[in-house]
Amino acid sequence: MDSNKLILPPTKEWDYSRELKIEDIDVWEVILEHGGAFGLYAAWEPFAEFYMLRVGWILELQGHGVETYYGPGAQKQVIKRIKEFGLDLPTFETWVEPEDMWLYQ
Repeated sequence: MDSNKLILPPTKEWDYSRELKIEDIDVWEVILEHGGAFGLYAAWEPFAEFYMLRVGWILELQGHGVETYYGPGAQKQVIKRIKEFGLDLPTFETWVEPEDMWLYQ
């Protein structure tokens, strides 16, 4: 879109009634993309602590094509995994509602 404003697609919160799967996600937020099919994505629609990591560019060294991280502690796990590839992610402080803090302990 051609705009001077940041326009985000609509989203709704995931209720955590069951574990998410890749096929449950309608919109992904791109966190990082690197050459050779390497990328990190976060669930946007529905909005949840769910990350997909593609490690296609060094499969023979580090694992199999797609990894997912879900639920409490997922953010820490995916940051640790990214560091194993020698990459750093910028981090920012964000507000978390008190009722959602269980996801980040």
